[in-house]
Amino acid sequence: MKLFLKALILLVFSINLHAQVFSTYLENDVIDGDDKHYTSGTAFTYLSDKDTNNSEKYNNKFYKLVSKIPTFHDDLKYQTLGITYSHLVFTPSNLHEKNKIVGDLPYAGVATLDFMIFKWDERLFHQYMLTLGLVGPSTKTSQLQEGFHDFLGGTAPQGWNNQLEDDFLYNFSYSFGYKAYRNKIGYNKVDLVNSFKIDVGNYTRAVQLGSVLRYGYNYPNNFNTVGRFIGGNEHKLLNLDSKTNKNFSWSISYGLAYSYIDYFYVNDYDKSFQNEKIENVLTQVVSLDGYFNSYVLSFVYKSSDLAFDNNNNLKNTWAGVNIAYLF
Repeated sequence: MKLFLKALILLVFSINLHAQVFSTYLENDVIDGDDKHYTSGTAFTYLSDKDTNNSEKYNNKFYKLVSKIPTFHDDLKYQTLGITYSHLVFTPSNLHEKNKIVGDLPYAGVATLDFMIFKWDERLFHQYMLTLGLVGPSTKTSQLQEGFHDFLGGTAPQGWNNQLEDDFLYNFSYSFGYKAYRNKIGYNKVDLVNSFKIDVGNYTRAVQLGSVLRYGYNYPNNFNTVGRFIGGNEHKLLNLDSKTNKNFSWSISYGLAYSYIDYFYVNDYDKSFQNEKIENVLTQVVSLDGYFNSYVLSFVYKSSDLAFDNNNNLKNTWAGVNIAYLF
């Protein structure tokens, strides 16, 4: 595991990115008033400038290689590279039980690095993403969550001795998004962004379709998609610098997504927990975003529900805060 981590760190620093934006995203189910299932997540994202397809400015073999990745559109002007580090926490519903709980999600910590390539213009984007990560005690998730609960008070999780064992995770995903509608309403404007995402690997296998309707004043022409089922959303960081003036601007948006999940490691890998399969999921996202100078502050509310199932115990909600800075 130590060799794996050293290799990842070396790979990160070997990619000499010129930063366009850095983002920190914090997500927690505190809005539910109870820790269960996916309980919290942290994500740090680093995106490059949007002209890495400029061979004169970025004259090395790595950029030349990724510039050859094909898309369905030959006239896309921009190419952006990025890295996201995510740390996710999963627990069962009952935090008091020290013994293994059968029929509920296990304790699990997941740490991943995502390596992303965007091919895009103002209308649409293609995203290719390679995910490498770890699950298990090596992620130090139990110590982090126990420290968090000691600081804030509340129920301390008792069953981390039963967490999933160390394992290596890998995944590949492809996302496509496009602006289906854009219009001005007086001094304000509105847009609709549709998106498609597919994941394959030993971490998750899933397909997602989503749409987000946004209304606001003077916001940038970024891609306001539903994003990931859990965790941050790098799509919203694309083209943030299209807002050329320093006036304060804002937007409010509502998104709806359907996901078919064929496999999710935390739920499906260890059959001894006897979990039912998670297949059809509806996700709702409400976001309030503020933009001023080089800063972006977003408040996000997510709610997921198993479609075609009336079991209220399977509903989950999370609240998130995202802070982004443009260089």
